[in-house]
Amino acid sequence: MTQKSANQLYKESGTNLSFKEWIEREKNKGVNIPNVEANAEMMNMLGSEENTDSSKDKQKILIRNVVFVAVLGTLAFFAYKAIIKNKNG
Repeated sequence: MTQKSANQLYKESGTNLSFKEWIEREKNKGVNIPNVEANAEMMNMLGSEENTDSSKDKQKILIRNVVFVAVLGTLAFFAYKAIIKNKNG
């Protein structure tokens, strides 16, 4: 269901008040006037945060893998050096 904007509700009300006066009257009555653009922007920001979290997780995994390969490579290098040293002996 599509939410109507404040402007659409104002036009449908058929009032003779200005938009600003109508908004104030509706607020004073306790009517919730939706701000469709703000809601859409908030949803986009929430979606961006989820993407950012996902990107951060991917970066952590990448860093962990790089460190693992570096440590493994260092161990392999020193094991190779030890084997060569023992052969030449």
